[in-house]
Amino acid sequence: MNLSAKSSGLGKLMRAGLWLIGACIIIGLAVTLAYFYSAQSNISGKRTIKSLGDSVAITFDESDIPHIKAKSQADAYFALGYLHASERSWQMEMNRRIASGRLSEILGNDTVKIDRFVRTLGIKRAAERQFDRYPVSAKRLLQAYADGVNAGNAQLGWALPVEYFLTGSKPGHWSPTDSVAWMLMMAYDLGGNWHKELQRLELSQYLSTKQVWEVIQPYEHDEPVSNLDFSKLYRELKVYHPSPGPAEGKAKNLPATELSQLDQMGARDGIGSNNWALSGKLSTSGKPLLANDPHLGLSAPAVWYFAHLEAPGLNVIGGTLPGIPAVVLGRTDKFAWSFTNTGPDVQDLYIEQIDLKNPGMYRGPDGPLPFKVHQEIIDIKGSPSLTFLVKETRHGPVISDSYAKAKRTIDTDRFALAFRWTALDIENQSVAGLLDMNRAADLDQFKQALRKNYAPMQNVVMADIEGNIAYQAAGMAPKRILHHGLYGVAPAPGWERQYDWNGYVPFEQLPASNNPEQDWIATANQKIIAANDPNPLTGDWDLPTRYNRIVDLIKSKNIHSADDMKTMQGDTLSLGATPLLELFKTSQSPHPLSAQAMEIGRSFDGDMKKNSAGALIFNAWADQLTRNLFSRLSYLFTETYGSRNYRAPLINQIKNPNSPWCDDPKTQQVESCQDSSNNALGKALEYLNKEYGDDPKSWVWGKAHIAISEHRPFSKVPLLGELFNIRTPFAGDSFSINVGRLELMQSENPYETLQAPSLRTIYDLADLEKSLFVYQTGQSGWVQSKLYRNMNSLWANNEYLPLQMKPEKSSRQLELTNK
Repeated sequence: MNLSAKSSGLGKLMRAGLWLIGACIIIGLAVTLAYFYSAQSNISGKRTIKSLGDSVAITFDESDIPHIKAKSQADAYFALGYLHASERSWQMEMNRRIASGRLSEILGNDTVKIDRFVRTLGIKRAAERQFDRYPVSAKRLLQAYADGVNAGNAQLGWALPVEYFLTGSKPGHWSPTDSVAWMLMMAYDLGGNWHKELQRLELSQYLSTKQVWEVIQPYEHDEPVSNLDFSKLYRELKVYHPSPGPAEGKAKNLPATELSQLDQMGARDGIGSNNWALSGKLSTSGKPLLANDPHLGLSAPAVWYFAHLEAPGLNVIGGTLPGIPAVVLGRTDKFAWSFTNTGPDVQDLYIEQIDLKNPGMYRGPDGPLPFKVHQEIIDIKGSPSLTFLVKETRHGPVISDSYAKAKRTIDTDRFALAFRWTALDIENQSVAGLLDMNRAADLDQFKQALRKNYAPMQNVVMADIEGNIAYQAAGMAPKRILHHGLYGVAPAPGWERQYDWNGYVPFEQLPASNNPEQDWIATANQKIIAANDPNPLTGDWDLPTRYNRIVDLIKSKNIHSADDMKTMQGDTLSLGATPLLELFKTSQSPHPLSAQAMEIGRSFDGDMKKNSAGALIFNAWADQLTRNLFSRLSYLFTETYGSRNYRAPLINQIKNPNSPWCDDPKTQQVESCQDSSNNALGKALEYLNKEYGDDPKSWVWGKAHIAISEHRPFSKVPLLGELFNIRTPFAGDSFSINVGRLELMQSENPYETLQAPSLRTIYDLADLEKSLFVYQTGQSGWVQSKLYRNMNSLWANNEYLPLQMKPEKSSRQLELTNK
């Protein structure tokens, strides 16, 4: 009887449990269905917004580009803000938090170092000071955009993008200064000379100045822009930490793009772009052709959102950056423009000597000066708040209290490192410059608007329907005198006036060109010098591999078509590989797969095609050879190999078959570069055999060279990363026109790429309605939308979509009204 009662009670309990599980499943399904029904990831119809000035009609074309037609420019930018929030709310929330140093409020301890560094730089504080000086007309447009963002977030209701639920957060208030702050973060991403300064300081602990130049060398065959023996200077000053060593490791569950490697933003070789213009004399249409592909970190969603804005005095289409109220790259109905990063040295580090008797003072040119100090508080999810002091010298914020690599290098009891950067200047009005660019009626007005571009400095290549092509470097850069002082190549003693900046290069003296005799203009982050000024804008230009290849292709034909522009943008011949091919093809290894592999390798010509086995074998060998030569630098190599590619010093050293860098210091015998190359081949074959099997013909480049658009912040989180990230096999390498920079030691897969063409555009000035574009994700930031990743395969295969102001078909309509 008792057994029966127990059995009956157990059965009831099991039935109740099953009923509860079933009920939970039903409720979960109901909530999920309600979420997908309520989520406004594809808005259409009519929306009433009280803060809107007048009604705005928005038509989405087949590529999901919104065509915004408004009765005032303020309403047009309001609508753009509304769409940015509707389509990219989470992305904008991350942008806002990154720029204001408030990630840790929702992400916890993993992002405290990032927040502290951004707060130390004072990005949001600088943005607020700069915004106060903006023209009233620009302030009104920035406010209209911010109002649109906040209205867009409000209309999302409870069914927010899923990232908000996963982090337990909600959209924050967007202000005009958030737009200015995000512009500063874009400038930071594109202006990282200070990282090389710090690396030269670190290397000088162990190397002579001559050896430092061999590792971080000047542009190609140029002499260094500074003749100063900075290694000797630092030793005499005794600036170094008593026990230097590796910095603390990165958080492993954060993505590389703009989060866990904020310290590498701007420090990465290859950050830049390609653009070129051909005059009508070189085109099939008789009018100019213009092409552009900016190289930025790949993110999901992409950094770009395409839109068309039309209002009185405004008619522009192209790529916008969610968070900034402007078309940054694009065209009007009369002209088109393109950007690449000029890469001037606009950042300097200063070694400030602390007064040991009074640590609140530091050494100035005429005696002790007080540090400016203010307090910052970072709220941290799941932990107590962090309160810290930010110090500032006459040069700028002190970063050695918040940046681990600086803190571990210098003796922080006696010295501090201060950071000088043009973008933090109160005079910076770059967003106002973008607004003026969008309103320009012709190229002359556009060039006038470029005068307001402060940071980042850009190589602007333009073309118009009248047949003009033009180039202008636009931005602020400090005046420097060749071979005078340090020329910004390494940290300078802050108490000596000779190292202070002495004004900026006037706009009229910046490099420029109009309708050149050669009938073409091209930039790809190569060395740029104004004809009337022999002083280069930096001593740290990129290798000119992409530029040289562009020039070769332009000169290879007398007449070019828009299809030729596509072919050029997809070109994968690496001029960073070709100087190494002779050594590669003469390499030998006792590895059992060596004969098969080198039969493939000896026919490799440097073209990094996706289906090329030679490309993978070569890159694995070049990787191991680079490690052989420079791993003796210990943590100073392993921490940077990937953000820096070391290809230039590698090419330079193997020119000498008996370079001391080729000798292995761990062995008694003296190795030649051929010996090191043979050893590298063996290591490469071991790696490839282990990772890709025992058939070298199957070792194709596309299996290893995967382009990954990383989500913030779930890229590295198991399962979530698979859901949010976008992956595809990709061609090219760090030096090809169709660039795909290798991660090397910065990733478990050294040959994946997180930085590639962030978009491609082609303009035929004979008919601007035939303009083309593509980028690597899609217009939507909602992961459940088909428009989240719909462009990815087109982008990977170098295919394009139309960029038209007057599309024939539309996919949906949206009306914003205040009634």
